[in-house]
Formats: sequence, structure tokens, C-alpha cells
Amino acid sequence: MISMSQLVYSGKSSLIQDFVLKTEHVFLRTDASEMNCYVCKKGIDDGTSLTAKTLDSKNVMLCEKHFE
Repeated sequence: MISMSQLVYSGKSSLIQDFVLKTEHVFLRTDASEMNCYVCKKGIDDGTSLTAKTLDSKNVMLCEKHFE
């Protein structure tokens, strides 16, 4: 069960909503790998900022030097 609350305020009035969602358990399979620059292989451990870019229909990560 998931429950959330939302407060909406507009001028002099406010509205509080409570949501309760009943869901079945879902098992997810995930895969994670370390992100590095596609060109120079530097990563966030090196203090490098990475940005995603699509090249030839493939998503790759590029550092600030190679993103230009």
C-alpha cells in the first residue's frame, strides 16, 4: 500500500488530499554499471561532470571536454 498527501494552496483557500493506492507486489530486475565518458573513460570518481548524448541512435555519456 502506498499513501501520499498533497496540499494545494491558492490565495485564501487550501485543499488537502490523501491518496491511498493499493498495489500488488512487483519484483523488478535492474542492471547498473559505472558511468564513464565514452571517449576518455573518466568518471565522477575523477571529479568529472558527465552528460548523456545520443550518437548514432545510441545513448552515451560524455565529459564536459568531449560534450562540446
